[in-house]
Amino acid sequence: MQATPESGLMSVIELCMIEVEVMRMRNGIAAAVAATLAITTPAAHADSNLGAFAVGAAVGALVNNQVNKNRQQQQQQQRATTQRSSSANSFQRQQNRQVQAALNEFGFPAGTVDGQLGQRSRAAISNYQSYMGYQPTGYLDDFQRQNLLSAQQKLQAGGGAAYPQVVANEGVQGLLKAFNDPNYANRYRNNGVQNAALQNNQGAVDRGLNQNAAAPVATGGGGFAPLNLSRTQAPTSMASHCELVSGMTQANQGVVLASNVTDPEQALGEQFCEARAFSITQSQGVLSQAGQTEDQMAQACGQIADLMQPATSQIGTGDVKLVATQAQQLANGAFNNDMATAQAYGEICLGLGYRQDNASMVLGAATVLLAAGQMPYAEIMGHHLRWGFGTTASAPASNAWYDTAVTSMEQGGAQPVFVPSKTAERNAVIKASIAAGTPPLQAAGGGLNLPALDLGNN
Repeated sequence: MQATPESGLMSVIELCMIEVEVMRMRNGIAAAVAATLAITTPAAHADSNLGAFAVGAAVGALVNNQVNKNRQQQQQQQRATTQRSSSANSFQRQQNRQVQAALNEFGFPAGTVDGQLGQRSRAAISNYQSYMGYQPTGYLDDFQRQNLLSAQQKLQAGGGAAYPQVVANEGVQGLLKAFNDPNYANRYRNNGVQNAALQNNQGAVDRGLNQNAAAPVATGGGGFAPLNLSRTQAPTSMASHCELVSGMTQANQGVVLASNVTDPEQALGEQFCEARAFSITQSQGVLSQAGQTEDQMAQACGQIADLMQPATSQIGTGDVKLVATQAQQLANGAFNNDMATAQAYGEICLGLGYRQDNASMVLGAATVLLAAGQMPYAEIMGHHLRWGFGTTASAPASNAWYDTAVTSMEQGGAQPVFVPSKTAERNAVIKASIAAGTPPLQAAGGGLNLPALDLGNN
């Protein structure tokens, strides 16, 4: 039977359809080619048969070529993905090794520097965080990691030579704080002289002697003008005060505990200096995210201190409700009721004020934080009233603020703001110090019956 042109055309069409199916399946090319040859009708003319085979072979070659190309592209993509994953893992391991090496160098044993943060490394991170006053989670955030690695670079560059007394008293760990706080090393300068002076004064810390005052003027009769050495005279500097407190801590061979508070001034002084150091560290972390320079923030913080002055001028009354209400009114106007922004400014300005030894800036920041609903910051008012930093010294008035801070955490459920890992210990020392000192001031207007502050969504 003779093949017609139509039958030859049908054979070619059928071949093409089968090859398209082969392209979809990709894995059955050889079988598909065989099927292509089998479909050709037996009665086809030899030329038609040969043409069908040629078309099938050509289409099969194209399919093979495309499949190979696709396979190569997939392999290339897989290799690229593997390389990226390997690079990311390599970077993370290198970063982990840096952290482990730094922890080991500062006396927080992290074990073998292998880039694997196991149980021992996590414990070392937690110990480092607790020492620096961070929340001891065992996981470093970017700020904490940068602080650690930056301190290690300074140590390796020989920066520790500038702080021999810190190393002598606290070991190499103390350099973490010395590198971070420019005033930290002051506590160990002329240490022996300070300790002797403090011991001769029976443990009274910083009796208010103004070291920067002019020399006494001689009178006409050859004598000298009398000195005012009153216990209530304000110290000249918060940094100097903490230097003296630290000296007394060294003389006592340890900090005052709640179970043995015999000198409330020293016990509260230690809590003040610990809160001060924590505030400095915390403010640096917030400032690093704010996109502002320290000079720009210092200018803004000065304006905030001036703005909040009507509230800070009232802290000596001991009337917490009065100050809190006034502070909220002022802060709401300044920050357009955005208390999250107000709190960020407060945290930055608090630490910056301590870094610059600016008590007015500190009090302005503390009242902003109070307005933002952060009642544990009332502790700052207590400390400043205790020794007259930026305000008139009044131990009775300070007690109302200490009570507010402790009560807000222990009864009100407020989150601690200073050295969270030591909250129970710090609160116990503050309460014992108040009990051992003067009785609390009975403030007008309800004392510790705090108002319900309207803080929006915060």
